[in-house]
Amino acid sequence: MNNISWRGIRAFIYVAEHGGFTAAAEVSGFSKANLSQLVTDLEAALSVQLLYRTTRQLRLTEIGQGYYERCKLAMQQLDSAAEWASQSTDELKGLIRMNAVGGPFGEDLLAPLIIDFQRQHPDIRVDLDFSSIHVDLIASHYDLVMRMGELPDSSLIARRLHSVTTRYVASPEFLQTHHGIKEPDDLKNLPLICGSVDHWTLSRAAEQKTIHVAQGIKVTSGRVMRQAALAGLGVTRLADVYVQADLQAGKLIEVLPEWSEQTQLTLLCPPLRHQLHRVRVLMEWLKEHFEARYQDALVREPG
Repeated sequence: MNNISWRGIRAFIYVAEHGGFTAAAEVSGFSKANLSQLVTDLEAALSVQLLYRTTRQLRLTEIGQGYYERCKLAMQQLDSAAEWASQSTDELKGLIRMNAVGGPFGEDLLAPLIIDFQRQHPDIRVDLDFSSIHVDLIASHYDLVMRMGELPDSSLIARRLHSVTTRYVASPEFLQTHHGIKEPDDLKNLPLICGSVDHWTLSRAAEQKTIHVAQGIKVTSGRVMRQAALAGLGVTRLADVYVQADLQAGKLIEVLPEWSEQTQLTLLCPPLRHQLHRVRVLMEWLKEHFEARYQDALVREPG
């Protein structure tokens, strides 16, 4: 290890991430020749080949791919440790990178709380991303994510925000002509409004039923699914924040209420990032204020 340069490892990471020496030079501050020499020296120190180089293509070897993944994680941890060491443990300043589910959960509930938080802590900047990509929180650059469902990794720091109820609903007009929905199997021959998942697993105690959507419409927006249900196009499956106000107003009617489901909405943070005071303060802020905002949203008709 004494012969391995940290600059060489960083150069290799840049090249691996950007697919070549030219692209890596544009973002790294190294020259193309310097990057090439650093990576060559790293390969010599390791006595392995990390890259396949041709005149037209550069790609990682199998060993290079594994080495990149381990070095990337190690560098992220070192950068986090350096950031933590360089700041006062009581200082509330700096950047927090956060990823969250979108729709009403992220845009209508989380975002206003983040805005309020930044008003109170103007030296903290929260970069909030609503992309729906699956995030490996340990390996990514995010400090914090908000997710629905089962916790993916027990090593993460978790704060439960709210238990979301998913309901099966339809308009009164639809149910006038499609009455008698008493069991999940009764949905099989009905038009259903689904999102990205075209099968529904309904649970009641230890009993489970799976319904495959055979007819109806498919849209990847909860708001549009609600609008389709209000228009009488079928039965849909949505979280309570989408439909609770409509249920109370009689615009939608719940079917199969005993088959409604509970799903946890949770904040997740890598242990190393949780050591940053600003991240802990934001987590506790959201934990303290999220429930009241959620309850308020249940009685408001979605926009």
